[in-house]
Amino acid sequence: MTNRSSGAGRVLFLSSFLFAACSGGGGSSTPSFAVRTTSVSWAQNTPVAISGKNLAFLAAEDVTGAGGTDFNTDGDVNDTIAVAVDTSRNRETVLDVAADNLAWIGNELYLVTQESEDEVDWNTDTDTTDLVLLHWNSTLAAPEFVDELGDDALFARGNNLWYSSATAPAGALATSLRVIAASAPLTATAVASTDAVGPLSPTIVGSDEGLVFLALDETVEGRDLNGDADATDTSVLALLNGLSVANVVRNTELALATGSPLRARANGSNDWQVGFLVSEAAQGATNLNDPASFGASWHPTQCSGDDDADTTDAVLHYLNFAAWSANAVTSPIRNTGLVGSRRICVANGFVATLSLESDEGTCDLNADGDTTDRVVRWTQIVAGTGAIVPLNDAANLHAVADCEGGTRGLAELDSRFVALVSEADDDLDIDGGGLTHELLGWLLPSNTAHAWDFTHSAANDAFVGASYMAEVPGRAQLGVALPENIEGENINRHVPAVAGEDTDTNDAAPTFADFSSSTTMTFPGVAIATNFDNAGLVISKGYAFYRVSESEDSRNWNNDLDETDQILFRTSLSQGTSFAMAVLNDITVGGDATPAVIVDTVGTPQAAALIVDEAIVGSDVNGDGTQHFVLEYFRF
Repeated sequence: MTNRSSGAGRVLFLSSFLFAACSGGGGSSTPSFAVRTTSVSWAQNTPVAISGKNLAFLAAEDVTGAGGTDFNTDGDVNDTIAVAVDTSRNRETVLDVAADNLAWIGNELYLVTQESEDEVDWNTDTDTTDLVLLHWNSTLAAPEFVDELGDDALFARGNNLWYSSATAPAGALATSLRVIAASAPLTATAVASTDAVGPLSPTIVGSDEGLVFLALDETVEGRDLNGDADATDTSVLALLNGLSVANVVRNTELALATGSPLRARANGSNDWQVGFLVSEAAQGATNLNDPASFGASWHPTQCSGDDDADTTDAVLHYLNFAAWSANAVTSPIRNTGLVGSRRICVANGFVATLSLESDEGTCDLNADGDTTDRVVRWTQIVAGTGAIVPLNDAANLHAVADCEGGTRGLAELDSRFVALVSEADDDLDIDGGGLTHELLGWLLPSNTAHAWDFTHSAANDAFVGASYMAEVPGRAQLGVALPENIEGENINRHVPAVAGEDTDTNDAAPTFADFSSSTTMTFPGVAIATNFDNAGLVISKGYAFYRVSESEDSRNWNNDLDETDQILFRTSLSQGTSFAMAVLNDITVGGDATPAVIVDTVGTPQAAALIVDEAIVGSDVNGDGTQHFVLEYFRF
């Protein structure tokens, strides 16, 4: 590609694609977005479940009310208590039962409860040591017992709920997995498997677009499930079509790498293109990225003499679910031989991951003189047993910078890959300004080698970066917090200027990236400063939601005499209007950014939840006598 120096043309372009200003000020004028406050304190870092009009969360006894509140009357205030909210009626119900997890199917709420936390023998077995599943709906005075659980994971989709029962399965084709339909909320049906040898006790480890990822533990089953002649592997991957209660568990016979990202991209009715990482060590200490296992075109020429010889890597595998389910011999799971980490993306029939060079036989994949980079690599998802031929041109294998928002610097947008490339790590001056920036580029993957596109706009003359990048369901848009310092323009300046306005170029503006044409990636957005590292961008039902940092924006958006707050803003993507909605939070979990709002990402959103930090607000928002975290909500 051609290097370009910084210039006024690109600065003007950046100004033109951002909405000139923010509409609104201290709050929403739209009744549909009226923010309601719950009466209890939210237990920090606990789950929030939302489906349709229904919302549920966990309240913290110890910080609800002065001195705490013993909701479940067990003599302490150490529990997290389930709370249900009907957002259409603004009706809140504290269930007075401790819970660790929760999920909705239709109007039926399910709770995971430790008997010891409530000191209640829910399953009437004369002890209070069990983990149990409880059910509640608005017609019940109190929750009721459903089953004893094997673990605390739940998977809810539509009107069906899956979980692992503590009841040991017996015989071939049997599993401990159970499914409940909302039409019969207390009836659990056993889920079968394709294993003709013996029973399975799966653990739910994830889901994506309706496909459920399960882990099988050989030490529990007492047998070899991945064909490596031992029975010591604790995470052999199995899959379940979660779109119907009639589907069965299928063992991939491959051991998942620890912390493997999981991706299932819907590819037709009851079909997915699935990517995951396999542990060489757990898969019989097998070198899965040995070049000798592949054709001559598989091996990058720049890696000649640096062949991997160890068995310590995590290696990218894929499958076409429907074809594999129908015939695993003619449509087997395929080993790409690409070492992977952090992310798996699928676009245009190709699967990508982030390869750490030091795991690839110390190969300098991007030919920058070192082997310390995390490089984006991809290969076609070929049908059947076709040859695996990754794209190997060093000029187009780029070092990816880590990024907040869950994408780790690699994302899907439409049928394309989007990567945040580090000029310094890549030793490549992409924008002509030195090795100083992290820049967004995109690629429509194909079997023909071609360069990533780092220039954006119809004139192809603008470079952009990202301090935060978040995907949305359907991948038709991408939430990007766009740093000012790439182009050196003060995007969030006042027009016209006012006293005390922002004068720096250190901020990031919220944008909602898409492709205005097949060759142009654009970034419509708002001329305001997000929280640079914790923008929290969420796009749902035609609106974008994000955190605005008053201190970074140099504006007092809620008129409280300071500029220290985090403000929830919303933007209509069709009208281009924006409103301040509430004072928010700056919560991170494990150092990672968190979404500004919580929405239903599977069904049709009717409501959204947000967490308010009363310490930021500076007052007791819900009037319970303490300043803590409070859950609020609004209707679309």
